[in-house]
Amino acid sequence: MPPGNWQSPERLIITEDECSVFFVEEKGRRSKVYDFTKLQVSTGIQRWLARSFARATGPTSGVKRASAAEGLWSGVQLLAGYLAKVDPVVHEPAHITAVHIKESLLAVSLGSRKSHVERLRATFRADKELSTEARNAILHGRLPAYESKVQPYSHDEHQELMTAVRHDIRVARDRIQAGREVLAAYRRGDLGPPGRFNHAEKLGRVLDTLDRTGDVLRRVTPSKPQGGIPSWVQALGGTHELVSRLTLTRTETVAFCLMFIDLTSENFGTIGEWPAAHFRPDGDLGGPALALVDEVKPRRGPSLEFMVTSLEDVPASLVGVLQTEDDDKHLFRSAFRVYQLLLDLTELARRHGGETHAFCYPKVRARGGLAWGNGTHRSGIVAWAAGHDFRPEVRADRPERGGGSPGELPDDDDGATTEQDRGKEKAEEAEDKGLSVNVHRLRRAALERGGRPVAHTRETYQNYLRTSRPATERGRTVMREALEEEVTKARAVQEVPVLTDDFLARAAEAPEQAAADIGVDTKTLARLISGEQDTVLVGCTAPEDSPFTGPGKPCGASFLDDCLRCENARALPHQLPVQVEAHGRLKHLKRDLDPRLWAHLHAETFARLSNLLRDYTPAERSAARDRVTAAERALVDDLINGRMDLR
Repeated sequence: MPPGNWQSPERLIITEDECSVFFVEEKGRRSKVYDFTKLQVSTGIQRWLARSFARATGPTSGVKRASAAEGLWSGVQLLAGYLAKVDPVVHEPAHITAVHIKESLLAVSLGSRKSHVERLRATFRADKELSTEARNAILHGRLPAYESKVQPYSHDEHQELMTAVRHDIRVARDRIQAGREVLAAYRRGDLGPPGRFNHAEKLGRVLDTLDRTGDVLRRVTPSKPQGGIPSWVQALGGTHELVSRLTLTRTETVAFCLMFIDLTSENFGTIGEWPAAHFRPDGDLGGPALALVDEVKPRRGPSLEFMVTSLEDVPASLVGVLQTEDDDKHLFRSAFRVYQLLLDLTELARRHGGETHAFCYPKVRARGGLAWGNGTHRSGIVAWAAGHDFRPEVRADRPERGGGSPGELPDDDDGATTEQDRGKEKAEEAEDKGLSVNVHRLRRAALERGGRPVAHTRETYQNYLRTSRPATERGRTVMREALEEEVTKARAVQEVPVLTDDFLARAAEAPEQAAADIGVDTKTLARLISGEQDTVLVGCTAPEDSPFTGPGKPCGASFLDDCLRCENARALPHQLPVQVEAHGRLKHLKRDLDPRLWAHLHAETFARLSNLLRDYTPAERSAARDRVTAAERALVDDLINGRMDLR
């Protein structure tokens, strides 16, 4: 705790000679002073930018890390660079217009524009000095669409990466279990008496010392007051190999972290700060195994940064499926079991390092014995990737954006904002040999597989999907299949069976077979052919068994709108002149009526009738048009004008 008279340093310093903002990370690891006098704009604009930047990076904002502050700073620099070229010179923020803002956005490359707009919104969201028009130009309007450069791993890439992760976890578990067995055998006295050639006893003695003291055996001499490692201890493998017999190494903690990303869809940095202390709602009494772990995601903002994540075992319904001779099949599908294994394998490092973190590891120093570390860091990813012949994660040191919900800073790549960023992205694109280890790609793959937001808003999750190429392709496939299914249904409803001349010829020769082909009896077929059951445009197989009015009642459906979508409808060649005439009348009405009114009244009927007429050739339709009689025209006129509908 700081002393009672401690005062926080002044963050915003504005004097006649100085205009700067002091930023320090929430954890105090890094800090930086941003000098606004270096911006080639007027003093009034410098001070306004400093005030806005200080407000956007303050303790109550969602900007908690230096990389996030750098992102906002890059947005301020780009805006200042544009304002420096404006003629006449802008001296005060009130003089900045909406045109200035829009032109400054156009000056940014298309690939960087979305992230630039988001950073400007984060910086000036609470600003009161800009004009209303200028603020609206920044804060309102749709963001430019883009496809993220960070795409989720494909299935094959994911399998390749996770195979290496699972291998490391298995090897570490088996190695530490073997080391513990040697230690237990030594303490039981099963390794025999000390002797020059009893290497098993020597190994057990060193492991016992390491487990009790947190360091290997050392010999203190005047030249080495901190103690040198005896040669016989070095012969057993050296400090690094010996300590790894009882605890995880730094790179192995990275493998565990990658496994948790795949199982939980949480962020790499958030997982690395998990505590060892947790709560078991089931009490370890045989219920559904579950561990509740506190986690912190500072960039979500003060009101949202503290969360509780649940690490669950495999559901009981799947336990039987996974109970095989290979217990690892269950282990690597259970975040709870992996968490228990992690705590077990890091117990030594946590005990001697005095740590409370779940991720702990030894740090072998050339002098001064062992030290202990905690958490996971990106440098560990580089080391782990190199050990498996993967390309390390190539980052453009992209600052995290400050837009969206309070503190909600998504992890996806928003595009370069500086020449250095663009250069690094080009280098990444050029490097195409081997699989790269990228925690953002792994998390996006896990999020898409899980199908739900994790530690972020639904809006952010939807943004992930919108910028994901595989998700977009899957969405298009689903939409195409759904639309094709609906079109098929619509066509099935629209299509009225047409009894062709060939069918009528067969009906004359074999009426029973023909009637069976269309699902009616011979008497109904005869009435259809004779026109006795015509309903103006089509014939009806069951006038008293209507899907519109129910069985046993005379059909009261509309001859124009309902008959063409009725399952009882059948079209015959002698009805073609009336059908052609009705189709032509509806087509002319489309030209005369208001488009919305015509669409409401006649669009569906016109489409169904058009679909029906496609069963006839153009020559047949033309001949039928010439055969239309005055009586049929009058009939169609009554039909179109509604005089044949029941009132």
